[in-house]
Amino acid sequence: MQQFNASVIISEQLNRLMVNAAQELAQRAVSACAEHYKFDAEEAISLLGLNNVKLERKGAVKDDDGEKAKKVNVPKPKFPLPYNGEFNDSYCYALRQNNGLYTQCLGVRGNAQFCKSCTKLMQKTGSDMPEFGTIQQRQAVDIFEYVDPNGRKPIAYTKLMKKYKLTQEAVLEEAGKLNITINNEHFIAPEEETKRGRRKNEDKMEEKPKGPKGRPKKEKKVMQIEGDDDEDLFAALVQEANNNAQEEDDVSQSSSSSDDVSPSPSPKKNAVSDEETEADAYERLEREALKEKEKAEKAAKKEQERIEREAKKKAEEEEKAAKAAKKEQERIEREAKKKAEEEEKAAKKLSKKEKEVKPAKEEEEDDDEDDEEPDIVKKIEHDGKKYLKSKKTGIIYDYTKYVKDGEQIKVGRWNEKTNKIDFQENDEESEEEYDE
Repeated sequence: MQQFNASVIISEQLNRLMVNAAQELAQRAVSACAEHYKFDAEEAISLLGLNNVKLERKGAVKDDDGEKAKKVNVPKPKFPLPYNGEFNDSYCYALRQNNGLYTQCLGVRGNAQFCKSCTKLMQKTGSDMPEFGTIQQRQAVDIFEYVDPNGRKPIAYTKLMKKYKLTQEAVLEEAGKLNITINNEHFIAPEEETKRGRRKNEDKMEEKPKGPKGRPKKEKKVMQIEGDDDEDLFAALVQEANNNAQEEDDVSQSSSSSDDVSPSPSPKKNAVSDEETEADAYERLEREALKEKEKAEKAAKKEQERIEREAKKKAEEEEKAAKAAKKEQERIEREAKKKAEEEEKAAKKLSKKEKEVKPAKEEEEDDDEDDEEPDIVKKIEHDGKKYLKSKKTGIIYDYTKYVKDGEQIKVGRWNEKTNKIDFQENDEESEEEYDE
């Protein structure tokens, strides 16, 4: 008895429905075109084979022998090898930085020019060319004269050998396993590299700077190498360490996240391990780059928000200060207006009082002349001296003369505004003034 499988039945029914729907849609489209362009619809449908549409199932992709295509295992060296002019048409046409050596990408390209990893990187950057150029561009120039699109040159292979502590024999042995012939010039260190080393301090030994006056301080003894030119062992070790650090910095700066292979001695973060595939390595590097980019964007966004908060706070403080200044200005204006109104009222009141006093004065003077009524005076003291002040007219008389001789000597008039005596210049002018 054949085993029942519901999934197969459902799949077959769905396939038939899809075929019928596609066939009906195509026939309707041909009929609409025939009606518009005036041709026979049935003949066109028969010619295109739309009467008998079948579902064709394709199996797995097979090679020429009828077997499934297998994944190609690309042999990789244990450590980076320099470019020697080799070119493999089966590999990707893009160049990889490969610790600054700029060698051909070892990814299988298939029918395209570049492998999936390089194509994905180009799509991400929006470029139609690899970042470090192509193997054809490198073949067009000498193996030591290549410059990538960003103006960078390959590093000397001797620097990389020193970084990974490789010997010439080890490099030649590994290249022989992969049928690669190493150019002997790769083992020759450039001049700038050979010039590096410990600096001679013979001139420094001859010219010693004069120290400060007085008894010199005792210095700690340092070890010296027997038979050497009196060079300080400590200084030599420090200088050698600095040189090694400088060379490692040069190699690490030239290396990038797009390295091809991972060296077995002292593996680095950006190198591809033996277990890690090319695509996995580039995906990992892309994730790291994306993470760094997101981190930088978050930091920039945070800084921008902080600046906006400070600007908003500053604007609020300025607005608050402006409101306070405006309020203070309004208060000052109100006080000034109030003071002016009070002064105006006081002036009007004083003017009215003076108008009332003047007729009284004139009547009093007339009464003095006609009726000769006595003037009521009050003794006051001003600036330490005694005077007599008229209650009606405010005229000031000399107190001493009046008490001694009974004479009414006018010396001035009382000023109600200043609460002081306005003294007259002389008696004759005062008498004429008041008599009038």
